[in-house]
Amino acid sequence: MALGDFLFPHVELKLVVAPSFEADIAATGDKFSQEYIHAAARVTLHKSDLQKLGLQDGKNVNLKNKVGNVIVRAFGSEKATEGFAVMPPSSWAMALVAVPVEKSPPQMHGVSITATRSDEDVTHPEALLDP
Repeated sequence: MALGDFLFPHVELKLVVAPSFEADIAATGDKFSQEYIHAAARVTLHKSDLQKLGLQDGKNVNLKNKVGNVIVRAFGSEKATEGFAVMPPSSWAMALVAVPVEKSPPQMHGVSITATRSDEDVTHPEALLDP
């Protein structure tokens, strides 16, 4: 393990965007509310991936790729598949997904992302709006 990997651990993952009951219910209200941010600005990882990052449940993680970069809360689950990051459909997930120029839908599964732990606050929804 290189010194940089020890000081700044990261995990390469594949993104999967999947419905979440909690996020779906919260989405019926104010998209800028703390309830919605709490439900939608999250990622579920396999517990071993969370451990590789040196994170505990509910701590912030930076997810980035060539398309975007977001800070969300990370949670571990034995039911999750190692090497995959599962996010509810939300502005945070869409910030990591390329929207094709054609009229075809964006690729919502298998997008490569890098996860690193973060001390920064969760990305605010206003920062995710188109300029």
